[in-house]
Amino acid sequence: MKAAAPLLALCAGLLCSAALAQESADDTAFAAATEAVRAHDFAHAISLFQPLAEKDMADAQYNLAVLYRLGRGFPQNFNEAYYWSALAVLGDGAYAADMVDELGGALPPKDRETVIDKIKTRLSAQIDAGDVAATRKLARLFMELLEEPDYPEAYLWFSICYALGNNACEEGRDEAAGELEAEALSAAQEKTAATFAASAFGRAKPQE
Repeated sequence: MKAAAPLLALCAGLLCSAALAQESADDTAFAAATEAVRAHDFAHAISLFQPLAEKDMADAQYNLAVLYRLGRGFPQNFNEAYYWSALAVLGDGAYAADMVDELGGALPPKDRETVIDKIKTRLSAQIDAGDVAATRKLARLFMELLEEPDYPEAYLWFSICYALGNNACEEGRDEAAGELEAEALSAAQEKTAATFAASAFGRAKPQE
């Protein structure tokens, strides 16, 4: 069922199995949040999903987006729904793609750009803190979420992601490179090297 469908019974439209959540101590909180949905205590569900979403649990981000999209537990808010569903997609929650497409087309361009900038700020802060996973998310944002893909920036972050050992970034890097002329690719590689050297990853000292 698409996330935009009415929440008619229990947790229809949400991911309700704790088994879908990350295998961690957060499973208990995720299960409690879905139980709150079943009890139609949507405000409590939001309060439980929110911290999990902030910790980048894609399933919680998606469910939070569904509640904001439907206006359950909080007045309907498409900006928040787009923010959390986009983060879920970037975190490999492909099930959120329909909502991202729907809301991305429904939001005024200015609002959509504001949300994208908010996601960029979030991911950039995570990268500054040394979060390797955020490099792929930022690369995918530049490739997939913008009105027109920013191939130089996508290439930069896919390249850094792949250099840090994530094989899933190779295809994106090569796809972005294929969209660049030789001169633009050379410039992108130069910028990538400088960005990497100045990043938390480039500054890290090799283990002895």
